Amino acid sequence: MSMPRTTSASQIPDLASSFRNAMRRLAATVSVVTCVDGDGWHGMTATAITSVSIDPPAILVCVNTAAAFYRRLSLSKNFCVNLLGSPHVQVSQGFGGQLRGAERFASGNWTLTRELPCLIDAQANLFCKTETQTHFGTHGIFIGSVEEARFSAVAAPLVYQDGHYVTTSPLVVA
Repeated sequence: MSMPRTTSASQIPDLASSFRNAMRRLAATVSVVTCVDGDGWHGMTATAITSVSIDPPAILVCVNTAAAFYRRLSLSKNFCVNLLGSPHVQVSQGFGGQLRGAERFASGNWTLTRELPCLIDAQANLFCKTETQTHFGTHGIFIGSVEEARFSAVAAPLVYQDGHYVTTSPLVVA
């Protein structure tokens, strides 16, 4: 019995480009994932985050293996997902590559909570224990069991869609 062959985007002309453009239509809350090691605090802006389970509470985080943060996260036993609010564009940009290393934490109101960097005024903070790590293509996939969840009384998430920061507003449905 032969195994089915997988086809990579590089083997199909324009698939990678079409897929990238299709995924730009997927609006996602912007988050900063953080962890700590012997060298200090580390973090990265991410949108590839989703819930996995409510019982037990768990989330999934995807990180490109080429990112410097990938190695830090893969060696960490714990991480924090900080869901950003609409006032956090500068935080997102800093952690998205405009700033390096510890200077990323100069933007925003950060503190150490449960031994993890936590953005105090984030929309939500999810403190996680790394349960599972795997790879697919260019990314590492991390599943974390949520050990504590905090959230803001006001919901005004920072969202990224089609290469731009956007916010949400309720629709009037008849």
